[in-house]
Amino acid sequence: MSLAQEVSPAPLRTRSTDDPAVVAEQRADDYSNHLVPLTARVGRWQLTMSFWSLLSAMVWLFYGALAASLYGTVDALIAIGISVVTYSLINALFTGWSRRSGLNSTLLSRRMFGVLGASLTALLIAANTTYYAVFESSTLAVAFDHYTPGWDIRVWYAIIVVAMLPLMLGGVQTWMARLNGVLLPLYVVGIVAAVVVAAVRFSGSSHWLSFGGVVPPEARALPGWLLGAILYMGIYLCMPVTVDFARFARVEDEGFHRRVTFGWVFYVWLFAANGVAGIFLVRAAIPDQPTAETGVVQAIIASLGVAGLILIVVSQARINSINYYLSSANWGRLIKDLTGVRLSRTLLVVATSGVVFLLMLTDVFSYLQSALTWQGVFLVSWVGIALTHYVLVPEDRAVGPEFRALRLPRVTWGLGVWVLASAVGICLAEAPGVPAVLTGAAPLVALVVSSALYAVVVKVRPVVAPDASDPRGEVADPAATWAECHRCEKAYVVLEMDREAAVGAPAVCDACATASLVPGRS
Repeated sequence: MSLAQEVSPAPLRTRSTDDPAVVAEQRADDYSNHLVPLTARVGRWQLTMSFWSLLSAMVWLFYGALAASLYGTVDALIAIGISVVTYSLINALFTGWSRRSGLNSTLLSRRMFGVLGASLTALLIAANTTYYAVFESSTLAVAFDHYTPGWDIRVWYAIIVVAMLPLMLGGVQTWMARLNGVLLPLYVVGIVAAVVVAAVRFSGSSHWLSFGGVVPPEARALPGWLLGAILYMGIYLCMPVTVDFARFARVEDEGFHRRVTFGWVFYVWLFAANGVAGIFLVRAAIPDQPTAETGVVQAIIASLGVAGLILIVVSQARINSINYYLSSANWGRLIKDLTGVRLSRTLLVVATSGVVFLLMLTDVFSYLQSALTWQGVFLVSWVGIALTHYVLVPEDRAVGPEFRALRLPRVTWGLGVWVLASAVGICLAEAPGVPAVLTGAAPLVALVVSSALYAVVVKVRPVVAPDASDPRGEVADPAATWAECHRCEKAYVVLEMDREAAVGAPAVCDACATASLVPGRS
């Protein structure tokens, strides 16, 4: 028996415009726990400049330098080219899916993993971006420490965390775009200047392209270009992050964002330009030193001196704005899903800053790569499952999958596939006695396993929403009509509204519906 037969639904209390209280609240929260309505979408420049904060991370220079150091410059350049193509194609798909649905990566994952299982997506993004904030802040501290011999580097850790804090409170709808729009030209000019100066100053710079890598060909289980491409799979964090930003895109801007903001133009800059610059700077400035996490910083300072320090400050202000934004937003989603408690982004950013500082006090570079390898395998498996779902469940492509908490199970078989595929990848990467071919291809194996097993699950155990009274069918245009939630008494777009199984079947927004599933908060 359906809910519609059991109770008589109370009429929706609707309106044709945004609820001012919601607009004011969500300018800070960026709809972290809600669908983004069409009225909250932002312009091309605003979204592009917010997302392009990613362009200036030292980690992109480091990945290029690391791939070249291990497998040689030519193989690294081939790997970068492969990565530009694959990332561009995958994210063009995710851009359209997220734009049409208005859902963040956690809500988009619910149909695949369940309401509780999808929280693992938020956990992974929060943990990854927190680690990257630690990495980027630590490299900045190393840069300052170079000019203050005798200082305890922990002093710089504290100064950097406190100084950066005011810059980390912006969002897509506020001033993140303005901050990064101003700083982007400075970063580009700085990187170009570093490369030009290094070419003039260091005599060995002309040999950077012929470097063959420290791992000889006979010791490689797979071709160097393939190993380099697999190395770049460790940054699949870009895929769910694309979803988190593309949900703010306007309908008329989708083509632009597919090509530019989240597409091939972005990845040519992100991987090719940054990667080549990182390779050249390290091979020219410090060719006799092993490529380490701080090597790019040393190479920039060796090339530009104090001007290099300024460049690093600019790059860290840009990249940490997005690290802290994503970290705080996803920690907030996780806490809301598990406890039903909503915390302000300001409090979450301050708490994240404290965690970053504490992690910086540890020997972060000794375990950072292992932590990111583990998390990278989970993210590769997430991408495999999401792509498979998109291909095999065509009804979820047009407006996005069902995500409302009262219409989905807590966990699904897809969550089991995700965990199993990730466990396979981690075992291949870490366990002793595994053939070198499988160890080197661990992320690729995880991608294949997750896709294949999830395809079986979709066919054998599809997730079916219950036959219940649906507010979407009660209004002419659920994307342009707002209805009041009986719990929080705020109006949200009808696309995310549902009805509770209670007398009168009152309407409820998805955030309140999710909170009602937490034990003791019904």
